[in-house]
Amino acid sequence: MLYAPFMRPLPLLLPLLMLGQTFAQTTTAPVLPHGAAQVIGHAAGTFGQAGDIGGPVGGVAWGPDGTAYTLDGAQVLYRWNVSTGRSLSRQTVWPPASVPGARDPVNGPRLFLDGTVPEGLPGSASGLLVRVTGVQNARPYRTAFVLTSDGRRVLGDPCPSSEAVPRGCTVLGRGAGERVQDRIEVGQTAPPTPPLELTFKNPATGETITTRPAPPPDGSRLVLGALVAQGQGSAESRRIPSSTVTLPRGEVLRVVPSPDGSRTAVLRLVLPRPGWGAGAAYVDVVQRKGGKRVSWPLPGITLAEDAAPDLRWVGNSRLLTATALQDSATGGAVGGGQAVALRDALTGRALWKLPATAGLVGAVPSPDGRLWLTVRGGSVPEVRRISDGQFVRALGRAVVAWLPLSGSAASSGRAAVALSVGGGAGALSLLDRAGREVPLAGGRARWRFAVPGVPDALAATADAGRFALALPGALYLLDSTGRLRQTLPLPGLRLGALSFSAGGVLSARANDAALGGERTLAWQLGTGGQLRPLPLPALPEGSRYSLPVFSLLLREDTRRSAVSGPLQSRLSVLNLAGGLRWQEAWGPETATISSPDGQTVLRARGVALPGQTEVQALKLWLTDARSGQASPPLTLSPRALNVYRGLGVVDFAPSRRHVLLTEQSGDGCGGMLYGVRLADLRTRQELSLPAAFGTGLTRFVGCGHPRPVPQVAFAPDGRHLLIRDGNTLRWWAGKFGAGQ
Repeated sequence: MLYAPFMRPLPLLLPLLMLGQTFAQTTTAPVLPHGAAQVIGHAAGTFGQAGDIGGPVGGVAWGPDGTAYTLDGAQVLYRWNVSTGRSLSRQTVWPPASVPGARDPVNGPRLFLDGTVPEGLPGSASGLLVRVTGVQNARPYRTAFVLTSDGRRVLGDPCPSSEAVPRGCTVLGRGAGERVQDRIEVGQTAPPTPPLELTFKNPATGETITTRPAPPPDGSRLVLGALVAQGQGSAESRRIPSSTVTLPRGEVLRVVPSPDGSRTAVLRLVLPRPGWGAGAAYVDVVQRKGGKRVSWPLPGITLAEDAAPDLRWVGNSRLLTATALQDSATGGAVGGGQAVALRDALTGRALWKLPATAGLVGAVPSPDGRLWLTVRGGSVPEVRRISDGQFVRALGRAVVAWLPLSGSAASSGRAAVALSVGGGAGALSLLDRAGREVPLAGGRARWRFAVPGVPDALAATADAGRFALALPGALYLLDSTGRLRQTLPLPGLRLGALSFSAGGVLSARANDAALGGERTLAWQLGTGGQLRPLPLPALPEGSRYSLPVFSLLLREDTRRSAVSGPLQSRLSVLNLAGGLRWQEAWGPETATISSPDGQTVLRARGVALPGQTEVQALKLWLTDARSGQASPPLTLSPRALNVYRGLGVVDFAPSRRHVLLTEQSGDGCGGMLYGVRLADLRTRQELSLPAAFGTGLTRFVGCGHPRPVPQVAFAPDGRHLLIRDGNTLRWWAGKFGAGQ
């Protein structure tokens, strides 16, 4: 490392008392709230997708009056006018206090919508039915409650179901109060099914394995509840008594009686061996009167684990199926979605079908059989037509990328937001702090730029004169009025990071589907406002360029000193022709973040704490990008010494002085965010922030709980911070500019 003698870093093994004194040196940052905006809709990713840990959560349901309800993993419930797509209400839903862990933010239960309970059903409240799954004392449990129109949460399940005893119910006649319940029982024998050959591909070796599963020793019996049929004659003569039908082998996932009760559909999975989460799926349709059964297969290998396969009646003669397909190479879900099809109930013939790659999860038909509800990409609920499966409208929008923009002294500035707007489309909008779409420079009309895909990344020049919007396989360049200036095709590439430098260089981190790796791309913004490719020197193995790219290239090199040794890194600084300007020595793994003007490099390295394992402090220092001269470091520790808890850099201010950090902990399943912290690297002090940056942003995410992860960034003008929390944007005013 290139340090002057008086700038040598502090020893890593500091006495714990000294560390505590160092970390306590804080001053108060004058940061004040300065506006908030709410984009109507659910936060991106909060419904989860097929193949995620725990599978999708929340879901969609139709109200009794033709409205729709949508519930996400953050337990945010919307009610919508389906005809217009307008939001009618928004609330956060909690299960009744008697439910185990009802308010536990980490290990609390997961909620799922399951339609509505009509008025007049004996023993049940009317309203929105919410099913609950959770774990108590290491044992899973299931329950349900009804959310009534006056806001009460009434515990109770009008159709109790479990994995061991799947049950399906239908209510005959609105308000009639007659309920039919069908259930599954474990049987002793089952009729033989022709042997199946299932083919799987080992992702590690590429070997194709063909298995012929043996039938399990036990089968299942479908118990059909009694029904009073509609028609002439006495009730006794019209009564269809309860009966039992033996099903072929397989695990029963869903039992669904038709609306008139005349038939019951069963979704059944035949596994290649016990415990596998995927296999061949079959639908059995059983006539209640007489017990006649027809069966037909669903195409492909159906993924059941963490994929929520579904089966719904459309009228009494058609079925909507929604099943995830297993990717033979990865074992996960194809496209993160489900293959959805409308099928004839007796033959299984598809009237139309949508592929799993569309990213749709769930298929809930309306009571009148004209429309159906689903969720795209785990983010945006959609209304679609039953007749052909096509998109009608979205219910809300989801923010998928965002940027704070410079503001005036009298305003809180603007924000650019990239949106998923439903139907697989996206948009770029400019919002003020009230959430209104506004022009940025010299325009009168509000503008929104529509794109034919969901955006991956967004960048803007410091003066917001140019915007770059990345989609799978393409890059769009717009000016401040929303006019498209250039389209760059990028076949086979997806840009996961995108940034402009002060010199007008746009750089991106690209995932190359053909090469199966990462590439760094750069373009120079010319005098005519067009992007032209900027060639970059080839990278050695194990290296990548830090973003943004400017007149100097920051190359991050990594290696292992031994096969199982710790990762090492070094920073090499080159000119655009590839000539080496300076290079540091190999050392412990260190992160590199460049200032927007490319003059200063922020370095961040985890350092051990005495007596602690799996907990590290974070050492921060600045380096002159041209000379390699380093400043004295600042070392910060987590506020609590919990396992896997630490700090990470999220943004470096344009002033080249302030840095925003998050404190978090986690493992391979989920994690906890403990808020945002602010440090001044010139005075080497931490600046205390209001509680809204700490406890206000604390939450558990992942591991079956897809909640929005708050993000924070400096505005280019040095006068604002912007917090993006799902679809909520909150501005804070402060002084983070040069000289402050």
